[in-house]
Amino acid sequence: MNKILPSILFLFLIPISASGQNSQSAKDYFFEKLDTLLAGYSSYSSDYSEEERTNPQFYKLFVPTVLYKSTIKRGLSQGFEISDEPFESEMELDDNRSTVIDNMLFSVYGSRPSLVRVAENDMRNVVAVSDVQHLQKAPEIDLSKDASLEMPETLQETLETKPVKPNYWRTSGSVSLSFTQNYVSDNWAQGGENNRNLITNFKFKVKYDDKKKISFETNLEAKLGFITVSGDSLHNYRTNNDMLRLETKFGYKILKNVDLTAKMTMQTQFMPSYPTNEKDFVSNFMAPFEANFSLGLDYKRRGKNWELSLYFAPLSSYNYKFVRYGYLADRYGIYPGRQHTEDFGTQIQPHFKATVFENVVWEARLEYYTNYARTYFNWENTISMKINKYLNATLFLHGRFDDSSPGLYSESHGYWQMKEYMSLGVTYTW
Repeated sequence: MNKILPSILFLFLIPISASGQNSQSAKDYFFEKLDTLLAGYSSYSSDYSEEERTNPQFYKLFVPTVLYKSTIKRGLSQGFEISDEPFESEMELDDNRSTVIDNMLFSVYGSRPSLVRVAENDMRNVVAVSDVQHLQKAPEIDLSKDASLEMPETLQETLETKPVKPNYWRTSGSVSLSFTQNYVSDNWAQGGENNRNLITNFKFKVKYDDKKKISFETNLEAKLGFITVSGDSLHNYRTNNDMLRLETKFGYKILKNVDLTAKMTMQTQFMPSYPTNEKDFVSNFMAPFEANFSLGLDYKRRGKNWELSLYFAPLSSYNYKFVRYGYLADRYGIYPGRQHTEDFGTQIQPHFKATVFENVVWEARLEYYTNYARTYFNWENTISMKINKYLNATLFLHGRFDDSSPGLYSESHGYWQMKEYMSLGVTYTW
């Protein structure tokens, strides 16, 4: 009580602060007597430090203002004098506390009568004793280990117990369709070509997390885009965006934010891709097909508007590449006469997603692989700008480096490859 009393006495000022100018005398009086009360109470209760109790004298200050007859009688007759002598008994101390409280209430009655909600007699009659006598005392329950709760048989028949197991599985996905068109008349001053562009994008994710040790995640992503170019006399349309990728991760938590993770990634495309005015395609379904199997550490962090996954597999990443058509082997770094190649190396794969602004989400996926003889680098950036529930604008930037494919070497870009597009279309997310 010695530690709590100063805080309680400080709260006495709450009703005083609402009492206006006439309450100033009560404030002065309260501060004048505060040290006396504390000193007297401290000297009295020094022997009771281990068994201090809560004093009920303060309740009048923490309930709606009540007009007490005893307070008015004391204020009009004998006043609110308090002794400066040390208190010899706790009852004497309680009387002096009551005097201070009555003085504060009396000041409120005189300066702010509008704050008085109810008279003392009305408060006492709100709940009569006779109204609660018929209530039965709640039965006591033995809380020993052999205790049992008895209930009526009719109630037992209506109750049916069904165990509810937590659902650790989560699914999500999105599908979008974007269309662009460009028309240029044959006499346009700067020249140009008519074209139409259609892009579809599908994502689906299945995730399991038991919040303890085991986590599992599978991501399926598919993109397919077509473009018509009037300058190509051999093809009515060509694919300009084509990708099918499946990625699965199985993790076992070994530290707070670190999982020991086995990961598998497989990637190919749907349709054949042709250069302008060329009969032979340069890529097709399973040409190439790439698969990666690895065992490493996955560091995960999540914030209010962002999430990060950093996967690292040192010297434990197995990479496999297959080409269904033999004449494309050299283009994708496979020895002539063979249709596949394989090697071991190190893989690093960060994946970052953040809400940059309201309705603007940036998702970045970077993949780095090397067997110390060749290097593969892939960096995908998707910036999605949500216009309304279904309309969405997307900016996609894709950089790629692969020095194991001599057929993809360019005089202007070397082994670097770039792709970019911006689209406006309809997106449905679940």
